[in-house]
Amino acid sequence: MRQTRTRAVPVTAAVAVTAVLAGCTTTGSTSGDPSSGGAAAVTKIRTTIDVPAGFDPAKALSLPDYQLARNSYDTLVRKDDGGLVGGLATQWKNTPTSATFTLRTDATCADGTPITPSVVKGSLDRYVDPKTAAPDLPTVFGPGNKVKVSADDAARTVKITLARPWGDMITGLSIASTGIVCPAGLKDLKALAAGKAKGSQSGPYLLHKSQSGVSYSYTLRPEYKAWPAWRTKIPGKVAATMEYLVSPDPTATGNLVTSGQLDIGKIDASGIPRFDGVNGQSVSVSRFSDFYLLFNERPGTVFADVATRRAVAQAVDRAAFTKVVSKDTGEPSTMFVQKSTPCNDPGSSSLVPTDKAAAADVLKGKKIRLVGPQVVGPAGAGNQYIQEALRAAGADVTLANVDVGAWVGTVFGKPDAWDLTVFADLNFLGTLANPLGHFVGPTVPEGGGNLGAVKNPALDKAFAQGAEATTEKARCAAYQKAAKAVISQVDAVPLVNDPFIYALRKGFSAQMLGGSLDDPILRITG
Repeated sequence: MRQTRTRAVPVTAAVAVTAVLAGCTTTGSTSGDPSSGGAAAVTKIRTTIDVPAGFDPAKALSLPDYQLARNSYDTLVRKDDGGLVGGLATQWKNTPTSATFTLRTDATCADGTPITPSVVKGSLDRYVDPKTAAPDLPTVFGPGNKVKVSADDAARTVKITLARPWGDMITGLSIASTGIVCPAGLKDLKALAAGKAKGSQSGPYLLHKSQSGVSYSYTLRPEYKAWPAWRTKIPGKVAATMEYLVSPDPTATGNLVTSGQLDIGKIDASGIPRFDGVNGQSVSVSRFSDFYLLFNERPGTVFADVATRRAVAQAVDRAAFTKVVSKDTGEPSTMFVQKSTPCNDPGSSSLVPTDKAAAADVLKGKKIRLVGPQVVGPAGAGNQYIQEALRAAGADVTLANVDVGAWVGTVFGKPDAWDLTVFADLNFLGTLANPLGHFVGPTVPEGGGNLGAVKNPALDKAFAQGAEATTEKARCAAYQKAAKAVISQVDAVPLVNDPFIYALRKGFSAQMLGGSLDDPILRITG
């Protein structure tokens, strides 16, 4: 999900990322995917997905949007264990305010159009256009930044220039929502959103057939050669057909894997014993979604008052929440990110300690509208735990425990319809800056990413310092200060990093490299 831009696995090599941010030149082989050659007895992978909102990569909001965009639209760079590798670009060089990418020569659109610098520029120009309202724009290029894209077809280079420094730009361009849309897609945006823009694809798969809310089938382009320059060895073969079945219930999904109707399926922690080493089956566990409480602080709301927000933090037992949500397979967080994220401070001194008596003094009789996505624990059990914890403190809590689409529609689209949410954050950047972007700048209706209409001057100052820092040390110091400002003013309450768990039939594999939660690599191994 976003569980929108939101539901992260660790960036495993801070040193490599730091080198890119410092402005080094990175190169990589552009040979074909090492898993793509040869024939396999099985040519299809059947797996699960939640319901996507659409097929336009720039408009991606929830996890299925990103996963399907990754099938059809290639990005300039990709994440790998050890850092970034080439995608459509073979090398790049960057400064705090610019990046120049050299493109590979063998990439084509699905209609045969060569992917030239001008094609990339056309797609990125549309991505940064305010009319597009790309949700990830502040994440990729920095909140409120001005972006200029230029192309040199003769030199095969694309240059991106920023008005203000943004150290995460290269990493941001690995996110699936920045996937390059070919000219045929830009000419028919309505067809693009519906997945029907023929020739729009720059990536390996074409949407062959879809039944909205039920299933989606993709076929491999036989002429496709532009596989990423992976450093990590990826076992197995790519599938000629990828079939996605909507199966939101993890128990039912597990049954489908056991019965052979699915090859790879997302399950929850309670299902691990059914598959781990049983009858040749296995599980793949990746650090994934960061859960935290996020408040609506608009004037006149119950959480415009910091004392009421602090009382909520005092009422919630984070350890109990972790047990409910992930059966202790989750990793309690102290700064909205998992422990191995660069710049994270794993200490807990900034957290509001649990104090149920103090919480009850403030929350008694308070009316709270809680909305949460059902991915927060089995059937949304984490949302139900929060409701009961606040009720125990005397609050009058109504809960909307809804599917991801309804949650996105409410939290992002109806600012007057909720007071508190369990936010399921997909940290695609794998950085501390990523979650902080939900608390700074303009609100969502104003075109920004500030979901709760937070006003926190200490946060704003520290975040701006981090965004403009030119060294990793200075960047981390500023972002840690910003995160502590969020926690001390109780604009949000860190809870847990929840794992993403795949059950695998014998002969199939799944991995997420370098924190690429929007890029699950599924292969046929037998």
